[in-house]
Amino acid sequence: MAQVAAALLTFAPARTRDFVALGRCAEEEGYVACYTTESLTDALSIDLAILLGTSRIRVGSFVTVSYLRHPIIAAQMAVTASDLSGGRFVLGLGLGHKVRLAALGVTAGTPATDLPDYVRDVKAVLEGRGRERYPDLPPQTYQGQLLDFRTPEHPVPVYTAAVGPKMAEAGAMVSDGVMVWLVPHSAIGELTAAAARAGERTGRSAPPVEVAVHAFVDDDLAAARDCARSSLGYWVGLPAYNAALARAGYEAEAAQIADAFRADDRAALRAAITDRLVDEYCLVGPPARCRDQLATWDDTDVATVALVPHPVQPGESYPDGVARSLRALAPG
Repeated sequence: MAQVAAALLTFAPARTRDFVALGRCAEEEGYVACYTTESLTDALSIDLAILLGTSRIRVGSFVTVSYLRHPIIAAQMAVTASDLSGGRFVLGLGLGHKVRLAALGVTAGTPATDLPDYVRDVKAVLEGRGRERYPDLPPQTYQGQLLDFRTPEHPVPVYTAAVGPKMAEAGAMVSDGVMVWLVPHSAIGELTAAAARAGERTGRSAPPVEVAVHAFVDDDLAAARDCARSSLGYWVGLPAYNAALARAGYEAEAAQIADAFRADDRAALRAAITDRLVDEYCLVGPPARCRDQLATWDDTDVATVALVPHPVQPGESYPDGVARSLRALAPG
């Protein structure tokens, strides 16, 4: 049976104190973890704030963008977060989207090479091999003692993001788990199988796969679906997620969405996201229906389902909508 976590959209209209309060809510309601996304924000600093505001729940990035940080900085933040929380921090790493990186003046390379290389660098620092990995770094001493990068008191799990099987296998070769964002339910088996292959190739058990599932909880099913379409429209038009939709057998829908996305035709984009697609990506409708949809993930090899709640009701703020949904779908 899959465990149930929560995932927060740190770019949503909320303050840091709101994310801390939502992390505390997830902890009180029995979720195994509280994850954060990264876009227009610094997810790792928000993770640290949530860790300091909670006492039991696992907290981590789902995921932070590797191209925006040197691996040493990511590793050292992980050390701080892990030390201050007693080992509750998970470092989830991804690449971001080329179109957004290009707008920031960052050049993206080859995903299946860059992310594993980045993870190796991060792990080298976490495992006390920082100077070995960066041998040209000038020696630094304190009172005559040669220093290396600080290492954590507790092991820090490092996960990698994946949308397709190639990245799932490449990431799972070097990481402790795989985080999946916006892949249709019917296509998840392709990614869990890829992670299992990586486990076989490395002579270890298959790394766990954790999947983000969006939740639009409301007794008005039509209103919940409409809100889901509005939210999904941004993501499914991005190339990586659009390609994942086509691989899942929705080639025609993916093409319609891509055309509407490029034309910035919001009406056509919403129209292309059918009820069937909404159910592929989301838990939607009354709490009982959402719980039934959540139960279908128990038939997969997914280790953890991270619910991504959204406000649905008119005038509802992001913090209020998320808290309401977390309570409505709290693990039994």
